[in-house]
Amino acid sequence: MGAWDREPWANDSAADWFGDLMDSTSLREQWLAGISADPEEEFEVVRAGAWLFIQLGRTYVWPIENLDDDLERAIAALYAVRGAKEVAEDDELVDAITIEIAELESRR
Repeated sequence: MGAWDREPWANDSAADWFGDLMDSTSLREQWLAGISADPEEEFEVVRAGAWLFIQLGRTYVWPIENLDDDLERAIAALYAVRGAKEVAEDDELVDAITIEIAELESRR
């Protein structure tokens, strides 16, 4: 097995498995629908999409040809969610989203 780090995705077998998963499902297409939803009307869905990207939006997991663009899409979506009226009224939720944004921005 070719392993280059200790993360669960950082080896040849896992990278191949994730590639097969992405190729054989419509995961990214479904993700795009969620992350592109209206952040005012469906902020929970948009945030859930951003969470999924926080988990899977990594080299060797996410389709590499889309990784950088989708990272920027997820960051922009979370900024929009953080600014949504209902979210902006909840300081703890704003703080949690700010942490999520920082996690994604650290991957630039």
